Amino acid sequence: MSSNSQNASRWLNKHIAEVKTVYLSSWLFTLLSAGCFVVFCWYLSVFAALWLTEPDKLLYASVFLTGRYILAYVASRFNYKAGEVIASQVKRELYPALLKNNEIDSVSGTLMVTRINDDLKPYFSFFIPNAMASVLVSGLLLVVCFWVEKWVGIILLVSFLVIPFMMSIIGMGAEGIHKKHIDLFMKYSAVFYNRLQAVAEIVNLDNVIQQYRFLSDKSEALNKATVKVMRVAILTTASLELFVTLSIAMVAIYLGLNLLGIMVGPNYGNGYDFRTALFLLTLAPYFFFYLRKFVSAYHDRNRALASANILMPLMNVNPDSPAADTNDPLASLEIENLSFAYPDSPVKVLNGISLNLPVKGLVLVKGISGSGKSTLLKILAGSLPVDDGTVSVNGKDNSGSRSWLDKNTSYMNQFPFIFDGTLRYNVFLDKEDKKNAGYTAFLDRILDTKADGWATQLTHNGKQLSGGEKQLVSLARMLLNPRPVAILDEPTASLDAATTRTILRQIVELAEDRLVIVASHEETFESVADAVLNLNWGEQER
Repeated sequence: MSSNSQNASRWLNKHIAEVKTVYLSSWLFTLLSAGCFVVFCWYLSVFAALWLTEPDKLLYASVFLTGRYILAYVASRFNYKAGEVIASQVKRELYPALLKNNEIDSVSGTLMVTRINDDLKPYFSFFIPNAMASVLVSGLLLVVCFWVEKWVGIILLVSFLVIPFMMSIIGMGAEGIHKKHIDLFMKYSAVFYNRLQAVAEIVNLDNVIQQYRFLSDKSEALNKATVKVMRVAILTTASLELFVTLSIAMVAIYLGLNLLGIMVGPNYGNGYDFRTALFLLTLAPYFFFYLRKFVSAYHDRNRALASANILMPLMNVNPDSPAADTNDPLASLEIENLSFAYPDSPVKVLNGISLNLPVKGLVLVKGISGSGKSTLLKILAGSLPVDDGTVSVNGKDNSGSRSWLDKNTSYMNQFPFIFDGTLRYNVFLDKEDKKNAGYTAFLDRILDTKADGWATQLTHNGKQLSGGEKQLVSLARMLLNPRPVAILDEPTASLDAATTRTILRQIVELAEDRLVIVASHEETFESVADAVLNLNWGEQER
C-alpha cells in the first residue's frame, strides 16, 4: 500500500472512534444473528435426519431463522446510522474549507459534498461493518466447525485466508482507477453544467456543433473511466465466487465421501452421521455470507480512499502532524523572509516577504493582479503550508502557527460560496437565528427585494442574488462567526458604490477589536488602513 493510501486509510479510520458505541452495538447484534443461524441449521438438520417426523423441530428452526433476520436488520440500522453520523461530521469539516477556498466554485464544491455521501458513507455503512462481521461470524463458525469436524474447519479456514489476500492483489491498482474516475467526474460535471448554463449564448453564437464535439469527447473519456471501474468490480466479484464455489464443493465432496464410509479416518467403513453432515453443509454457504458482502463493499473501500486523497489536501489534513494548542489569544503575528512556490512550479509567487502585523487593526495588502495577494492570504488563513521562511503566531513554529491560523481565522472569499438552500441557511448555516448590531442593516437591502425573505431558495451558486448581495451574505457569515483574525479577499471587487460603502463601513468596525487583513485595489482602504503591504510580482515594495 502506498503512503498516500496509508494516510487516507488512517484519516478515514480515525472517524470510527466517533461512533464506536454504534459499531459495538452493531457487531453484538451481528454475532447474535449468526448464533441464531447456527441453531437454525442444527434444528433443520435434526428435522431432516429424522425424516420429517418431528415438526416441532421445524418450528424451532423457523423461530431462530426469524430471529436471525430481525437481529441482522437491527445491526444494519446501526451500521447505516454510523455512516450517517460520520458523513455529517466530514461535511462540517469540509464546509469551512469550501468557504475559504477561492479556487473552487460552487458547482465543484457541491460535487465534493456529493462525493462524501456517494463514496465515504458506504465505506462506513458497509465496508467497515462487513469487514468486522466477516471476522466475527467466520470466527464463530470456524469454532463450531472445528468442534464438530476439523477437516471441514480446515477447508473453510484456508478459504478465509486466501480470499482477503486475493482481494488485496486486485485492490492494488483499483484505487488509482477510482481516483482518476473521480477526478474526471468532478472536472467534467462542472464543464457540462457550465455549458448548460451558457446554452443560449452557444446557440446565438452558432457554436453548437463545436461544443457538441467538445462535450462528446469529454463524455467518452468519462465513460471509459467508468467502464474501467466496473471491470474491477466484476473481476472482484467473479474471483470471489470462484473461490467460494470451490470451497463449498470441497466441503460437499469430503462430507459425501464420509457418508459413504470410504474416506480414510475414524468413520472409514462405518459411514457418517447424516445429521452432522447436513448441519455442516448448511453452515458452509453462510460462512461466506459476510465475506461476500465484504468483497462487494471492497469497491466502496477503493472509492473512499480515492475520495479521501482528494478531500484531505483541501481540508488541510496531515495525519502525522501533532495537535497544536489553538486556544491561545493572539499576541503576535510575524512574517519573516517568506517565499512560496506552488508544487511543480519553479516560479516563486512570493519572495522574501517580511512584516509584523498588529494584534488588531486593518492591514491592507495591495498590488496588481497576479502579484501574490491571494496566495499570501491563503497562507495567513492556514490553507497553505510554509516551507521557506516563517509565519509565526505567538512565537510558534510554522506547523503550530498554521494550526492556530486554520482554527482562528475567518475568511471572506473573492467568489462567495453559496449553498443550495434558503437565504437563512446561507447566512446562519446550522446556527440559531441570532441578531447582532450591524448585520441587519445591510442584509435588509437583500430582504427588501425578496418576496420570501429569509425563506428565499438559492440554487446554482445563488444565481438569484447579484454579485454585491453574495458579498453581503459572505460578510454576514464572518460577522456572525467572529474570530481573532478576519481575512477578506477583494471584498468590493466589481460592486456598486453603495454596496462598497456598506462593506467598507462594516470592515472598519470589524477592525476595531480584531486583526483584519484585506486584499484590495480599492483606494479607500488605504486611507483607513493601519498598515499597508504593497506587492509587486511577489516582491515586497519597501
